[in-house]
Amino acid sequence: CMVTVDTNTITNKVVWEKDPIQGNISSYNIYKESTQAGLYYLVGNVPYDSLSTFTDSVANPIVRSWRYKISTVDSCGNESNLSSEHKTIHLVLSQFGGDVYMIWDAYEGFPYSTYYIHRYSGQNGWEVIDSLPSNLNSYTDLTTAGVGNLSYFIEVKHPSGCSATKAEDHNSSRSNLSYRQ
Repeated sequence: CMVTVDTNTITNKVVWEKDPIQGNISSYNIYKESTQAGLYYLVGNVPYDSLSTFTDSVANPIVRSWRYKISTVDSCGNESNLSSEHKTIHLVLSQFGGDVYMIWDAYEGFPYSTYYIHRYSGQNGWEVIDSLPSNLNSYTDLTTAGVGNLSYFIEVKHPSGCSATKAEDHNSSRSNLSYRQ
């Protein structure tokens, strides 16, 4: 359904919706793209009766974006084909004077039309400071002079949201947090 960055643990989270009729699915295999484009390797297995999320504690979302696919495994050990890929958003900040320049790569995995730019300041907390069409991947925040430390992330909203089992909802995919000192 989606991949996102868990900003509390600074890890990537893979989220899927289970088929409500289990059939003979016993588990889900999670794959991550290797250092070779299009080559995926197994990074985890989640039993069917567990929460339908996987946290990748090895991938560092601060460094780069990551692609994931999943498959189902039946009770006889047969594995389905891999799903289509989903890729996280990676945000990079640079600063010149009081301005903050942002550039990020595109989310891959579901259709969306808008990026939402979030900023945190001690004065205002988290706020959406702007939104951009999905065909743009950069933004300059000109309103930061004298504000102090700031944090940013980029968000895209899933068209219908995702519900991991056991009532954990995910409505958007977020980039890594990036900071201006």
